[in-house]
Amino acid sequence: MALCRKVLSNVILPKGSCRRFLSVAPSTDIIDTVTRDIERPVGDHFAVVQVRGKQWKVSVDDIIQTDNLNLEPGTIISLDKVLLAGSVNYSLIGRPLLPSATVQVKALVIEKSRGPYLRVYNQGMAPTRTLWWGKRWHWMTFHESMTTMLRIQSIEITSQGLKQEPTESENTGP
Repeated sequence: MALCRKVLSNVILPKGSCRRFLSVAPSTDIIDTVTRDIERPVGDHFAVVQVRGKQWKVSVDDIIQTDNLNLEPGTIISLDKVLLAGSVNYSLIGRPLLPSATVQVKALVIEKSRGPYLRVYNQGMAPTRTLWWGKRWHWMTFHESMTTMLRIQSIEITSQGLKQEPTESENTGP
């Protein structure tokens, strides 16, 4: 049962069902196949990145509009928080993030502009212990937030951060 907990670290298995799930563990064949696909990419890469608390699925030449980043237009930045990356044949899933040695996403700051014009309407009732029963108060305010537009320039996936789970011969713990 200790092997199942190492291979499937976040899955709780019923007692005696370990042998059924051993095929889920990544084998050297799977890691070799993914490494081969990374070295000669087939199709476009994609990645799920997190920018200012929001997640975006991006590929090369996509444009995303995020909240204000304090960067000048023309600056190239690296998006470090990559949750998932892949191609047509494989996907790399982070727990919760992929290592920066494995996936590198570069983006160009295109422009900084104002976001949509938001109208905020407030209204309420007058206090109940007044002489003006049923009177309402209301006002309207307007708001524009600054936004930054990013163009994804490159998504580079390397096999540097891939690792294999321990096998039965390496597992000496209880």
